Amino acid sequence: MPIHSHFFALYRLRYRFWQPFCTLAAFFISISLLSAAPVKITFSADKLQGSGAKGQTSTSLTGNAQVSVDSLTIHGERIELYGKDYRYIKASGNVTGEDPEKGFTFSAASLSYDRETEVAEFMGQATVKDTKNKVETAAERIEYNQKNETILLQMAVKLTSKDITCDSLFAVYNRSTSMLELTGKPTVKKGKDQFKAARISVNLDTEAIKLEGKVSGSVTEEKEAVKKVETPSNAKEETPSEEETKTP
Repeated sequence: MPIHSHFFALYRLRYRFWQPFCTLAAFFISISLLSAAPVKITFSADKLQGSGAKGQTSTSLTGNAQVSVDSLTIHGERIELYGKDYRYIKASGNVTGEDPEKGFTFSAASLSYDRETEVAEFMGQATVKDTKNKVETAAERIEYNQKNETILLQMAVKLTSKDITCDSLFAVYNRSTSMLELTGKPTVKKGKDQFKAARISVNLDTEAIKLEGKVSGSVTEEKEAVKKVETPSNAKEETPSEEETKTP
């Protein structure tokens, strides 16, 4: 019998034994695996179901599910791990997570992650916060490629960085270069200034903005109040009054 099949057969026997004692408390399991690649995977949940076959594995976690892959941690109501060496991870139900080593956090209705390509797809009111560069992104769909450090945002895109706020239908944010490309009715607000164009490029480090095609906008010039200060040179010279000039 394959090792994985033997493991899950033993688990089912143990679970049947403990099931009568779990009516008031959830059954909690924490397992650590070392896959063929040098990546450690740990996961835990209230309930676990799995199957094993030669070269293929599948595990389903439900209830307070959590999976950690190196420094990346994913939380959700349901998480599935499947494929060879648990290559794919799917999570749903109030999905949240963080990677303090690479400097980002996220939340979404659902998540799909490919450990081999290191591409994560977030769906449904998704947010990804770049904690290193202090950039917050939100969209209906976000795809994050960790290898080339690019974040693709689609539909209802919102991005904030320092004094800049951006809205558009599509956007590409490069974490390594801090460059942002906006298309699909993009609008960029910088303080009280507002810019619109067919395409807008923003350097989030320098806050330089480049507009292309059907450009429009408004710029508010803030006038500084100048306070006049009297100095001996501009002070009005006092002249003696007529009475003071009379001599006795």
